[in-house]
Amino acid sequence: MKLRIPKTVGVVAHSGKPEAQGRLLELLAVLREHHVAVLLEREAAALAGKPKLARLLREIGKTAEMVIVLGGDGTILRVARELEGPATPILGVNLGNLGFLTSIHGNRLQGPVRDILRGQYEISQRHTLQTTLIRSGKRRATRRALNDVVVSRGALSRIVRLRLFVDGELLTEYVCDGMILATATGSTAYSLSAGGPILVPTSRALIITPICPHALSNRSVIVGENSVIRCQVADAAAELLLTVDGQVQLRMKVGDEVEVHRSPRTVQLVTPKDHSYFEVLREKLKWSGANV
Repeated sequence: MKLRIPKTVGVVAHSGKPEAQGRLLELLAVLREHHVAVLLEREAAALAGKPKLARLLREIGKTAEMVIVLGGDGTILRVARELEGPATPILGVNLGNLGFLTSIHGNRLQGPVRDILRGQYEISQRHTLQTTLIRSGKRRATRRALNDVVVSRGALSRIVRLRLFVDGELLTEYVCDGMILATATGSTAYSLSAGGPILVPTSRALIITPICPHALSNRSVIVGENSVIRCQVADAAAELLLTVDGQVQLRMKVGDEVEVHRSPRTVQLVTPKDHSYFEVLREKLKWSGANV
């Protein structure tokens, strides 16, 4: 992939982060220094004191050659979902504590951003999932996920029975609290917390991870990138939810099915030249090699 030196950059900021305004003004100064045209999303425009310049994210995606996001993984997931355009590259600047999708620390953004504006960066291409809610044989809603798709119970602590099919063949029936269907990118999110494996982002696979299964032998299963997974609600004594990337929720009921497969659309994450995924793992997961 030929890397472009961006001349028009969209900027998104999570206004709820304490550092957001200071880091935003710092970033805008660097962009001005490199004579880059800036398109501000609503929250970023308000923080910069320029509310009249606010743009919708989908408009930014059609014009910007890159989008810089100040926030955390949740903000990146929202931006990746809402952006429209030809897979606009996204650069994440971490203003939180735990982030696997952001590649630059907020307290040292100037150097890496300058390098990226000179064309010194790489693109990490991430696959996404297309998920469809099926009810009574009809496709009711389709959504796209970068991290994961989760079928889970609502507020009440009631178990559910879920039948899993892979490429039309029954895998098994789970008695559990729910099910996580994750990409390699999402392997370090909810799936990891539920005991799933870590996959490097370039892994061409999908992860099936049950949540609190009653059978201790039920473990995560990794299937091929072209597999089609169907999760059927066989029984549930309470409300069920289908959650996409932890942000979009749809209500489910007994008999509903969720079909999940790889989406043709990818997300392009911008990383500095010296970015190391394994270094991120060591830092975020506190891996030191020492005995506990």
